Amino acid sequence: LMPKERKENKVLYAGSDEWINSRTGEVITANQIIKKTDRNGFMITYLSAIINLIESLGNRKMQVVKYILDNMDKSTNTLIITNRELAKKSNVSLDTVSKTLIILKKAKIITTRTGAIMISPELVHKGNKSKEQYLLTKFQEFDDEEK
Repeated sequence: LMPKERKENKVLYAGSDEWINSRTGEVITANQIIKKTDRNGFMITYLSAIINLIESLGNRKMQVVKYILDNMDKSTNTLIITNRELAKKSNVSLDTVSKTLIILKKAKIITTRTGAIMISPELVHKGNKSKEQYLLTKFQEFDDEEK
């Protein structure tokens, strides 16, 4: 019998640290985890925006956000879906979806148009700086088309 190849643990615990919410002044202690990964496949997420978002959302609304993030097209940051479909797929009411999308829009985390949601490229993107710039332009165009 050949011994199983041991996978290197790519998640490291980096201790805890204090984060200050600049809006409310609230101090939270958070455990930090460093995940080793190569640059190409890395989803870059900006912590403070996500923390602020999570703070303003309840459990049901988080189900909507999780569905959007899990199912969006990672190359364009978009999800083609209606509010009704989103409600059904994330097991929440249509009202919850509407309220969640309003919160996300006000926080400039998403922009929407009929049947589609685009997540801000500043929050979540794969790849390099030039792609982020391109996505940023697309994000603005996407937003303007609905007006």
